[in-house]
This record gives sequence, C-alpha cells and structure tokens, in this order.
Amino acid sequence: MSGREDGSRTDLEGLSLAAAVDSVDDSADRETVRETLAIVSDEGTVRRTAVDDALANASKVVTTAETRAELAAGKLEDVRETAAPVSDLAPVAARLDRFEARLESIRERTTTLGERLRRIVEDKDEGGLYELAAEIRRLTATAKEVQRDADDLQFELDPVEAWLETPDRRVEALLEDVDAIEASLGRIEATVETLSADDTDTETDPAVAWAAASIQHRVAALLIADLRAELAALRAWADREGTEQPSDVDPQLDELATRRDRVGQRLAEVADPAWRDRFGDRIGSFEDELDGVEPPVERADLEDTIQRYRPDPGGE
Repeated sequence: MSGREDGSRTDLEGLSLAAAVDSVDDSADRETVRETLAIVSDEGTVRRTAVDDALANASKVVTTAETRAELAAGKLEDVRETAAPVSDLAPVAARLDRFEARLESIRERTTTLGERLRRIVEDKDEGGLYELAAEIRRLTATAKEVQRDADDLQFELDPVEAWLETPDRRVEALLEDVDAIEASLGRIEATVETLSADDTDTETDPAVAWAAASIQHRVAALLIADLRAELAALRAWADREGTEQPSDVDPQLDELATRRDRVGQRLAEVADPAWRDRFGDRIGSFEDELDGVEPPVERADLEDTIQRYRPDPGGE
C-alpha cells in the first residue's frame, strides 16, 4: 500500500493526528480526513478510547433529532384536531396531507438513525478507527439534518394553524397567491415586449425566452383554476362557520384570466416558426402533463414539472 493504511486496521491507534492523516488512504481531501480523525482523537492523538466520547456526543444528537420529530408529530396532531370540522374541504386536506408526508419521511429517517447508532456501538471495539469516525460523522450530520427538517415542519405549521383559525388570514393567503400570479403575468408581458421589439441581448436566446414564457403562461391557467377552487372552498367554510364571505376576489381572478388571454395572444403573434419547430413538442408535452392536474395543486410537484420542461438557456 506504499506505506499508507486503508483505515480499517487498528495501526492508527496512538498515532498523532498528522501522522494518522498521512496513513489513511481515502479519496477525500486531507482536511476532511483530518476532521474525521479528530472525532476519535484525544489531545492530538488517535485513540480507541476516544470512540466512546464520540459515540456519546452522536447519541445526544440522535436523541435531539428524535425529540424534535416527536414534537413535530405532536404539533401536527394539534393542527389536525383544529382542522377536524373542515378536514373534508380539499384545500384543508391537501395541506394536512402534505405535512403528514413530510412527517412520515422524518420518522423513517429517525428510525434509521437509531439503527445506525446501534451498529456503530456493536463495532466500536473491532472496527477500524477511521471507518468508525467516518460513520459517526455521517450519522451526526444526518441527525442534524433530520432535526432541522423537524424544526422546519413545526415552524411551518404555525401559519397553517393561523390559517385554520382565522378567516381573514385565509383570504389574505388567497390574495397573496393572486399577487404572485399577477407578478408572473407581468414577467411574461415583459418578455413579449422584448421579443416584439427584437432587442434581446446577445446572451439571451429569443427562442428559449419565448418557450419559457409559454410554459409559464400555461402554469398561470392552472394556478388561476386552483385559486377559483380554493375560493369556492373558503365560501363553503364561511357558510359552516357563519362568518363573512370572501369578497372582491372574483373580479381579481376574472381580470387575471383576461390578462392571461391577452398575453397568450401576443405570445402566439410574436412566435417565430423556427421557435415552434424547436420547442413546440416540449411545450405540447408540458401542456398534456398539466391537463391531468386538478386542484388543489401541489406546488412542489408543479415546480418539479416546470423544471423538467423549462428549456436550458444554454441549449435545448
């Protein structure tokens, strides 16, 4: 091995950290190897006795992740109880199902953390010091990711709870989505103006700009339909609670639809036949895929679909 160890032997025991780094044959850079070995080092010397301290620290991190996952589960259960009277309404069910899926993922990963920790403990007296340190480091990093995800889930449930409990907040959220569609249509209109003037900068491919705007134009139709469905659900919700009906939203949605139709006509007018030849099939496939999407729209899935079809500025 040309004087270098593969890290699986116990020869690292008693070596200085610098010497141990030189003895490990790993594809990682030297700084990563040094940071890994530091996990099983004591005062600059690699020691098997340091594994116990490293495992104690990793166990604390895993326990914290497990605790945060339990807190997230409790928070979601509280929100579900709040939502119980209206859980049959599609916008409510969709939001809760989205969080349930995230919680299930967190729970699965938390279970895996415990299993990995047990395996490391079983191997701590026999396994190679570098491999033990590397696995402890990976375990700790994963546990911290799980903790962050659980914390994020809890944090994001707070506004959902407010949305469930406050009619005004539900309307505000709807109007925020209206504003987002308005902004998207504004960007499409700006693209059309640029294409009409034929003054795209040299770094912008007009065919790509047109195709991207066409995709976003189709997305706007789906999102407007989604907001109409949510507005209908909010009205049914208000009837059940005996609260004031959402007002002045229909005219805004009608204006969005009209504005989208206008910019769609202009997109068709400015399109060069060569652009259609180049991107027509892609746009058609995208539209076919969206035809199967019904409200309530899962925004993350929609964004993934957009990314798959959005043309690359540097190519096809």
